[in-house]
Amino acid sequence: MTVLHLIRRAFPAFALLMLFPFVSGARAGDAPAEPVTQVLELFTSQGCSSCPPADRLLTKLAKEPGVLALGYHVDYWDYIGWRDIFGSPENTERQRAYAQAFATTTIYTPQMVVNGRKGVVGSHEAKIRKLMQATSLPQGGDTPKVALSVEGDRLHITADVGRLDPDSPAPVLMLVTFGDEATTTIERGENNGHTIVNTRPVRGWRLLGMAAGEPMDIDLPLASLLKRGEPSGGGCAVILQAVTADGMPGPILAAAQMEFADP
Repeated sequence: MTVLHLIRRAFPAFALLMLFPFVSGARAGDAPAEPVTQVLELFTSQGCSSCPPADRLLTKLAKEPGVLALGYHVDYWDYIGWRDIFGSPENTERQRAYAQAFATTTIYTPQMVVNGRKGVVGSHEAKIRKLMQATSLPQGGDTPKVALSVEGDRLHITADVGRLDPDSPAPVLMLVTFGDEATTTIERGENNGHTIVNTRPVRGWRLLGMAAGEPMDIDLPLASLLKRGEPSGGGCAVILQAVTADGMPGPILAAAQMEFADP
């Protein structure tokens, strides 16, 4: 199997994603990229009546040190009557890939995937914290590392896989862009009449390549990190993630995040 086929099997949305149209206005804040010890991926929907408690929990966890919290809004609840303004089929495909990795036959919301290792009901705080404690990302020594920095009008990304099993598939490097906390009044569907707060809604994600052998050095224009017409603010994260033997997303090995400032 070719490397390209492996990436496409690991993350089916890869075939659909291209560089966003360049726009002006995105710039990084003055603070350096934050070290990340936990990556929390909440699969949620504004059209799901069970999701608001999980959305509130993600908002709470996002404020804790070392936590990269991401809200992946799926599109399969849109038929009920409210089209999630952050929803996308690419986010649904990422959740389906996790389902295959976890050997489950169904997908559901709200689901929290902790460090790429296990998915649980997204509102079960005690279970999520137990998983966070057990699967915290390794730090220091000869462990995988990623970093984000800004050099002029460019986002500079580095990745080093460290010492990994040479017989395992090479990890993939992924860039995620996310929005600021957003408040939406729902006018139809299961949450009709409710106002929902969504934290770190994912705007888009793309694979940057496979990390094998030599450390990776990647530069991207800051202006490419927003789709045309999107508000400024939010931020981006880079995630180094293992790939299972059958091509599905595996444990997250390292991550870094950075906030954007308004121009």
